[in-house]
Amino acid sequence: MILEFIIFLSIGAVAGLLAGMFGVGGGALIVPSLIFTLNYFNLGNAWVNHIAIATSLATIIGTSLSSSYIYNKNNDIQWNILRKMVLGCIIGTLGGSYMTPYIPGVWLKWIFIIFLIYVSGQFILQASKVSQNHTSKNISINNSIFIFAGTLIGIFAALVGVGGGVLVVPFLQKCGIDMRKAIGTSAAFTLPVAIGGTVGYIIAGWHTPQLPQYCLGFIYLPAALTIMLASIPMAKVGVQIAQKLSIKKLIKFFGVFLLLLAIKLIIS
Repeated sequence: MILEFIIFLSIGAVAGLLAGMFGVGGGALIVPSLIFTLNYFNLGNAWVNHIAIATSLATIIGTSLSSSYIYNKNNDIQWNILRKMVLGCIIGTLGGSYMTPYIPGVWLKWIFIIFLIYVSGQFILQASKVSQNHTSKNISINNSIFIFAGTLIGIFAALVGVGGGVLVVPFLQKCGIDMRKAIGTSAAFTLPVAIGGTVGYIIAGWHTPQLPQYCLGFIYLPAALTIMLASIPMAKVGVQIAQKLSIKKLIKFFGVFLLLLAIKLIIS
């Protein structure tokens, strides 16, 4: 039990740091780590993937709240844009959930990998051209574009199983939004996605047999609570690091993060 506790704390610490720095949910790290850990301790059996995803979504609620609170205090959340994108995301996630059975998973995986490699390259190259006094480009964009983008991100998030943060930040950057505000808005964007997914997995797993003890639906509470114990304070640390970095370094680090995520998907 002590080893379990230490592993979950470690997962939470790293996931929280990444969530705070880059405005992502952390599911790309939490889900595979939980699958490995749950299998090691013989927990979940046939339901291990469901438990890992559901537990990850539950922890993202705490992490997103923590990082969003600080980004909001620093006025780094574009609430007017966020509201439109969340509306689209709700529509998209519902549509994506219906499309999932009809699209081969391997196609989606490689589409996502190619996208991550392309975007990471764009960020890394862009970093060398950004000055310290970089400001938003103030590009005028129709409101419907944000709803449409939120819908596409919601569909892709549902199909690939990500929180959407790695898609939101590049989109907002292309719209001329300052990098810190793009990350802050992305951090807040992951909250409704995580809440909706968590509620869904609680309902879906409510009467499921052969789940480990201390499960709430598909959520394994010991893992969820322990991960949040570390991820919530570390998300604040991640935000503080992001605030201290120059825009140039922040853009470059985000590009490297996306590239590492793509490599992880290739070898997994």
